[in-house]
Amino acid sequence: MGLNEHSNGHSKSNRWMKLSIYMGAFISHFTAGIVNVALPGLSGTFQTDLATVQWITTAYLLVISLCLPLMGHWGDRLGHRTVHNLGYLLFTVASVLVAFAPHVTALIVCRVLQAVGAAMFQSTNMALLTVHLPKEQRGRALGVLSTAVALGAMTGPIAGGLITEWLTWRWLFVIHVPAAVLATFLAYRYIPDRQTTNKARSFDGVGALCFAAAIGFLIFGVSRGGQAGGWSSAQTWMPFIISGISLLVLLRWESRHPEPFLPVHLMRKPMLGVGLAVSLISFALANAVLVAAPFYLMTFARINHAALGYVMTAYPILLAVTGPLAGSLSDRCGPKRLIVSGLGAMGAGSLLMALFLDSLSLPGIIVVLALFGTGMGLIASPNNSLMMNLTPAAYSGAMGSIIALTRNVGMVLGAAVGLGLLSGQTEEGLRHEADAFYTIFVLNLILSLAALAVFVLVALKSRRLAASGIDS
Repeated sequence: MGLNEHSNGHSKSNRWMKLSIYMGAFISHFTAGIVNVALPGLSGTFQTDLATVQWITTAYLLVISLCLPLMGHWGDRLGHRTVHNLGYLLFTVASVLVAFAPHVTALIVCRVLQAVGAAMFQSTNMALLTVHLPKEQRGRALGVLSTAVALGAMTGPIAGGLITEWLTWRWLFVIHVPAAVLATFLAYRYIPDRQTTNKARSFDGVGALCFAAAIGFLIFGVSRGGQAGGWSSAQTWMPFIISGISLLVLLRWESRHPEPFLPVHLMRKPMLGVGLAVSLISFALANAVLVAAPFYLMTFARINHAALGYVMTAYPILLAVTGPLAGSLSDRCGPKRLIVSGLGAMGAGSLLMALFLDSLSLPGIIVVLALFGTGMGLIASPNNSLMMNLTPAAYSGAMGSIIALTRNVGMVLGAAVGLGLLSGQTEEGLRHEADAFYTIFVLNLILSLAALAVFVLVALKSRRLAASGIDS
C-alpha cells in the first residue's frame, strides 16, 4: 500500500470515528430535552402528578452529573474506547426499555440506566478526540463536538413538541434509537483499539461520596426552586447548604489524598480553573436567555408559536457556523482571543436587551440571539481545546468528564434561574414581566463581564509566568 493510500485510509477512518463521537454528543443532549415539553401529557398518561413525572428529566440530568467523574476515572484506567463504547450499548438498550415501560416508576428506572450510558460516552468523548487526533486538528474537532451538544439541546424540545402533537409518548424514547445503533456500530468499527497505559489508581470512595452529595443536593435544590414555596423556602435552601458543606469537605479531602477522585491538583494551573469557570458560566448565560426568550417574544413581540420556532433558530445556526470555525482558528492562532471575543459577544447581547427591553424590534431580537450563538461558538471549542491541551494524558478522561460536568451543571443552573425569575409573573401584568426580563439580562451582563475580566487577568498573569520560565 502506497503512502498516500495509507494516509487517505487513515483520514477516512478518522472522519468516521469523529462522526460516531459527534452523534453520541448530539443524541445524549437531544434525549435530555425531548421529554420536557411532554411532561404534562405524560402526567395524564400515567395518571400521576407533575412532580413525579418531572423526575423523568431530573433523574436523567442528576445521574449524568453524578456519574461523569466516575466514568472519566474508569476511562483513564480501563481505556477510553472501552468505557465510551459500552456506554453506547447501555444507552441504546435502555432507550428501547424506556419506550416499553409499563408504568412511570419503571420508566424512571430505565431513564437512570440511559443516563449512566450517556455519562460513559460524554465523559470520554473529548479524551478520545484528544488522544487520537493530531494537535492541529483537535480544536476544530472539539468545536464540532460542542456544536453537536448545543444542537441536540436545541432540537430536542422541538422534536418533543411535534411528537406530543402527532404521535404517542413512546416515540419520545425510540425516535433516536436508529441513530444510536449507527453510532454504536461506527464507534466499534472506527475508534482505534489502542489503550492508554495509565497507572492503576486506587478508588477514592470518600471523595466520590462527597462529590455525589455536592452535585446531587445542588441539582435537587435547583429543581425545588420552581416548585411550591419557591426559592425563599427552607426546603429549597437546605439542599444548597448541604451541597456547599459537601463541596468544602470534598476540596479539603481531595487536596490531601494521594489519589484523589477529582484531580484537584491540576487546578494549580490557573488557566485550567478559569477555563472550567468560563465553561460553566457561558452555558448558564446561554441557557438563561434561551428559556427566557420564548416568553419575551410572545409578550413583547406578540408572535405565534410557529414564528417563534423560526426566530429561535438564530442561536443554533450561528453556533453551528462559528463553532467549527472557531475550533480551526484556535488550532492556528490560539484560543484565548476567541474566548475573550465570545464573552464579549454574550455581554453585548445582554447589554442590548437590558438597554432596549421595551423597544427592541424583531430583527433586533434575532441579532441578540445570533450574538449569543456566536459567543457560545467562539467560547466552547477554544476553551475545551485550551483545557485539554493543559491536561496530562493520564488525566484526559477525568478532565473531559469535568468539562462535561460544568457544561451540564451550567445548563441546569441557567434554565433554573431563567424560569425561576419568570415563574408566576405572567399574571401580574406586562410591567412586572419587564422587571423579570430586565433582571435576567442585567445578571447575564454582570456575569459575562466578570468572567471576561477574570479570564483576561489570569491569561495575562500566565503569559508573564511563561515568559519567566515558570509553568503556569
